[in-house]
Amino acid sequence: MNKALLLFESTRSVIKAERICQNHGIAVKAIPVPRSISSQCGVALQVSIDMVDTALKQLQLAKIAVQRYGEDYFY
Repeated sequence: MNKALLLFESTRSVIKAERICQNHGIAVKAIPVPRSISSQCGVALQVSIDMVDTALKQLQLAKIAVQRYGEDYFY
């Protein structure tokens, strides 16, 4: 299963986003951000590619900004 990373500006945002996703049945996992991607916040959310759009929609509704997301963060 392919995964994507959702990057945030702070650890606090990651924790809020994780809770929101879990409350909506979206499986996410907090993982360390590889330094090659970002050095700003050390934690990202890992989500399956199938659920990325759903996660982004729920985070937008909750007004939690995803700092960066894109094909570069698929693995």
